[in-house]
Amino acid sequence: MDLSIIVPVYKVEPYLRRCVKSLMAQTCENYEVLLVDDGSPDSCPKICDELAACTDNIHVIHKANGGLSSARNAGLFAARGDYIGFVDSDDVAAPDMFAIMLTAAKTSDADIVMCDYIRVLRTGRRRLMTTALRPGLYEKADIIKYLYPSLIMGENLDYGPLLSVWHCLYSRKFLNQYHLAFADDIPWSEDNLFSAMAGYHAKRFFYLKSMGLYNYFQNPGTITTSCPPGAWNVYKRMNRYLENYFSFRSDYDFRRQLQLHLLYYACHVIRMERQEACIRNVLRDLHQAHFFDHFRMPDVSLKLKIQLWLMKHQCARTLTFLLGESPCRSYLSLCRSIIRKNIFQKC
Repeated sequence: MDLSIIVPVYKVEPYLRRCVKSLMAQTCENYEVLLVDDGSPDSCPKICDELAACTDNIHVIHKANGGLSSARNAGLFAARGDYIGFVDSDDVAAPDMFAIMLTAAKTSDADIVMCDYIRVLRTGRRRLMTTALRPGLYEKADIIKYLYPSLIMGENLDYGPLLSVWHCLYSRKFLNQYHLAFADDIPWSEDNLFSAMAGYHAKRFFYLKSMGLYNYFQNPGTITTSCPPGAWNVYKRMNRYLENYFSFRSDYDFRRQLQLHLLYYACHVIRMERQEACIRNVLRDLHQAHFFDHFRMPDVSLKLKIQLWLMKHQCARTLTFLLGESPCRSYLSLCRSIIRKNIFQKC
């Protein structure tokens, strides 16, 4: 079998049929769709079974709830295809997505193939999301030169190009060779850990630039628009996994990226929570780890520079005050607020 498409399913009743319809419309042949019901408490398990009854291409795995990583791993264990694709159950694949990616993978013998994607906003507006990378094949030397510098986290305190698994195709032989799977105890942002390890080991990578073959829908209540309880502990655990995996690599120095990775998630939790107790907890952890000792600040926006300065100096009350106001204020308005209210004296 050429391809296995793994689709984790959990509480996506409004979107599941739309997603599977797009997968059944794929122009490639000899593929399977694995719907992994992750103990969904709604009608999704029934919908999965109904969809599977209509075609031999769909197989359903029912399991107890374990999170997105656990669901994807269950799909990996059951997959029979030579290549593995992942699709989120509230998104849509273009009809020729996997035919094009399979052709690129086979002709280039690539371990990973990545396409661009379309971000579909809640308003219905569509925008092609692309990267600064050139199109085409990357040999190992190219991967080290162009992907490694932001494999875990970029100097601009944002992800590099190789992050989300849902617009990538992977050789199953490659995944098995390096025992690549998802960490079951990382229930969200799990792509970051998996993609960093996959990108590190890949010998050949192919980029289908400007080909928006995947439609990513901005749906309400997603992880990217919320901060689940215990998020900071999860992000610290993920950073420890990355440290254990990358800290002592002899072929490339990832230590700066590991610092930026932890700082990124500290900023994320602080911006999402906006509660003084939570902010103090994050800042205390960074202080106890001597995080800012000899740390070179990244080249980021003025607003973020101010936030990082306040974090470095343990200004939890000030951060709570600033983040509690409208997040849409301009940088100039933020600076004026700091000066006008003499806010630095409140640290």
